[in-house]
Amino acid sequence: MYPLENIRILDLTNLLPGSFSTMILSDLGAEVIKIEKPTDGNSARQTIPGLFEAIDRGKKSVELDLKNEVDKEILRNLIKESDVLIEGFKPGVMKKLGFAKEDAEQLNSSIIYCSISGYGQDGPYSLLPGHDLNYLAVSGMLSISGDPKGSPEAAGGVQIAELATSLFTTISILAALLQRTTQQDSVYIDVSMVESALAFMIPRIAEYHARGEPSKDNFMGRGAYGTFKTKDNQYIAIACVEDMHWEKFCETVGMKEFLLDEMFNSWMKRMENAEIINDRIAGIIAKKTLVEWMNLFAGENIPISPVNSIKDLVKDPQLKYRKSILKKDGKLRAFYPAKFENVAIKKQ
Repeated sequence: MYPLENIRILDLTNLLPGSFSTMILSDLGAEVIKIEKPTDGNSARQTIPGLFEAIDRGKKSVELDLKNEVDKEILRNLIKESDVLIEGFKPGVMKKLGFAKEDAEQLNSSIIYCSISGYGQDGPYSLLPGHDLNYLAVSGMLSISGDPKGSPEAAGGVQIAELATSLFTTISILAALLQRTTQQDSVYIDVSMVESALAFMIPRIAEYHARGEPSKDNFMGRGAYGTFKTKDNQYIAIACVEDMHWEKFCETVGMKEFLLDEMFNSWMKRMENAEIINDRIAGIIAKKTLVEWMNLFAGENIPISPVNSIKDLVKDPQLKYRKSILKKDGKLRAFYPAKFENVAIKKQ
């Protein structure tokens, strides 16, 4: 039996945050019904190739024109028979359509209603358009991104704010479903993408104040922590934070003199002197191939790893062993990242 078997979710979202959340809920066994516009479906079908197939797999789909009274009645009936409604419209749109949380509660007194938006349902930014970059900017995350000595840089590679929103949406819905086992009242959830990114900033904000509000280069410098190019133009990731790893790394690569210098004898000092350390490491790593370095570091208890490209994922021995990813119909597919015992997860 799936954990969320017999739970029905109406998905009125278009892009990544809501769709990724309902994908997770679907993997956990929920029946997800995607409400799409007639003719062109939702934005995920139109914007990024492959996105819809990746995040809307395993869901049912119903085309409804929510400006049409007949189709509105179909949605009203679906709300009566559902447990959760997730919407991702600009604040106020659902009210204009006649499906605000109050309207949904009239149809279903125990509905869990979740609204996802860029800045939240109220406030001076609430009606502004935005994308992941904007939410990272407002949350402060962009200000500490990129080169420690450089300007803010949109270099994350994945949509951090939007995916953070997906996780907080999913967690909130699961909490509301748990609460419903003891009380049947409706629940309203207002999820902000900016605030989701801000929540991921909590450790950095605490560190920033504890260290006396340092400049970006002092705050984000990382000695022996980064990616380094090998002789065969591959990359290796090195993450020596703890002293024991730093000491073993220096001994293994021939940097023992660094262990005798007080400039590098703590993580804090290695952050302050990151450029000196990383320049030396770059010169050393460039002398051997990735395979040679991986063989040399094997069994040494040093946090190193290859930097996989997307094409490399299916060949990675750890991912292969865990069956985390496979190639199907010429495309890579990743699965639910937690392994359960005695609980069924959909492999879609």
